[in-house]
Amino acid sequence: MSGRRESVLRAINTIVPVLIMSAMLFATIPRDRFGGATQARHDQLIDAMRKLSLSQSWSMYAPNPSRGHFYLELRAVDADGTVRVLEESERINWGTAWLGNKDRLDIWLHTVSRQANEINRNRTWYLRGVCVREARRGFDVRRIEANRVDRSIRSPEKVAAGKPLLGPERRQKTQDTSCRVAIIRDMIANDPFGLTEVGDD
Repeated sequence: MSGRRESVLRAINTIVPVLIMSAMLFATIPRDRFGGATQARHDQLIDAMRKLSLSQSWSMYAPNPSRGHFYLELRAVDADGTVRVLEESERINWGTAWLGNKDRLDIWLHTVSRQANEINRNRTWYLRGVCVREARRGFDVRRIEANRVDRSIRSPEKVAAGKPLLGPERRQKTQDTSCRVAIIRDMIANDPFGLTEVGDD
């Protein structure tokens, strides 16, 4: 009896996955490739799979996918009115990055670029550090302006229809940091590698 039961269970364990896989493959075929009756069965299958969370859709493979690709763009405004684009902006690259190509600064820049509409303490402290870095280089910096440059990631359906993977560039004001506030002036004054003193407003 146990041998027969094992055979039945083995058959079930083989047949059921094959049926599910067949149904999923059938669901991936565009509905316009079928006639009336088959098209109706295809639609019924899609509805049933959606109820069972088996739908072949973007959200199945990535329940909370990234919908955008973004970078931080920094500019320094010096006391004499000069506006300088800082080196963080040079890291903007919309191409493919292979595993291991990103360094610590890339990770930091990704972190401080997040939550563009919210207070991000990591970004606040990073920008304070940029004030110190620029003062160390001999610049009398008045403020640092941060913009987030992003491009939307289009859905697989739109890309398959011929649209580019990434949408157009959009710039969003993220945060301005005055390098003349007390805490940053103290950081610059106590920088052991500092080359200049901060001017007054």
